[in-house]
Amino acid sequence: MHLLLTNDDGIQSAGLLALKRALEKDHEVVVFAPDRNWSAAGHSRRLHDPLTVRTLTLEDGSTVTVSDGTPSDCVALALMGLVPRRPDLVVSGINRGPNVGSDVTYSGTVAAAMEAVLFGVPGVAISLDGYSGWNFTFAAEFARHLVGEVGRRGLPAGVLLNVNVPVGELRGAALTRLGQRIYRDELVLLSERDGQRRYRLEGELPTGELLPGTDVAALADGCVSITPLHLDLTAHRFLEEMRDWDLYRRTP
Repeated sequence: MHLLLTNDDGIQSAGLLALKRALEKDHEVVVFAPDRNWSAAGHSRRLHDPLTVRTLTLEDGSTVTVSDGTPSDCVALALMGLVPRRPDLVVSGINRGPNVGSDVTYSGTVAAAMEAVLFGVPGVAISLDGYSGWNFTFAAEFARHLVGEVGRRGLPAGVLLNVNVPVGELRGAALTRLGQRIYRDELVLLSERDGQRRYRLEGELPTGELLPGTDVAALADGCVSITPLHLDLTAHRFLEEMRDWDLYRRTP
């Protein structure tokens, strides 16, 4: 396949290079990635700012394209014509740290795959659990296997795969749904002067509820979690309940 590779940790990330090396064993890989870290950028686009695009050389000698835009910008730029051939699949990662549960709404890694889906191209987002000392080798090889399976089986229109790989001993792979993330953010006042206050968000690392069948539980159990996602956020059950509401009343 012809693959477009991007990430949200920036072009110099070891996870991006490890993923590129693994995928190009079987596929043609084009890299179009941000020139800096956009972690927690979510599905954001710099609609009102000019975007700069340039090329540079990675440590393996390959030429890649970078932009000062977000991960979603990079995918959009590529699919709007800045790569010479439309990719069969967009792969985003490997992210440093998990993207499970409600993380997917913050994640630039997942957002890049979402942007691909909006352009009609299937997407896969790959993240590695843990918050330090990442070894991307196994995650990259798992991604290589999964991408091959996606190539053989295909993905439904509008669907992307969110993949999280555990660190340590692997016990298998699991198809999962999104779990419940628990955040413990704290607001820290840094300074106050002339009516202006500066804050920083700190706090303990997030955890999650270990509910069976969720991505959070799979990671905790040492399994790769593979969660199919789509962009329809409609609460369909409640939509039907609301049909009995008195939502419009004419003024006499």
